[in-house]
Amino acid sequence: MKKRKKALVDPLQFEMSIQAEDLSGYVPSFGWEAAPPSDKQKKELEKRGIMPDEIDNAGKASMILDRLNKRREENLSTPKQIRCLEKYGFQHVGTWNFDNAKNMIDRIAAAGWRGCTFWRKSA
Repeated sequence: MKKRKKALVDPLQFEMSIQAEDLSGYVPSFGWEAAPPSDKQKKELEKRGIMPDEIDNAGKASMILDRLNKRREENLSTPKQIRCLEKYGFQHVGTWNFDNAKNMIDRIAAAGWRGCTFWRKSA
């Protein structure tokens, strides 16, 4: 369980990576938004790679899920891709499309997961 949770992305890191000021400064407006996230929301967040334990209300969970759906429709990088690439020093990977992020991760993997300066320059 600990290892599985470790594979998930912290929501704050995701918000900063995609430059979502509306998410990082979110304050619930309606009563239902202030309630804790539902089990269904938590399960979906975890499925999408976001650590649900760090989200304290249903409104923010809903906004993050909406943002994840929109990113999928626009073929943008996933939270796990973003975290992986940022770990290797890449910046602004929240704006990369899914295929470019996948290709770069494949190149890093082919190099034996060494984070050398070559990768940082080619992005």
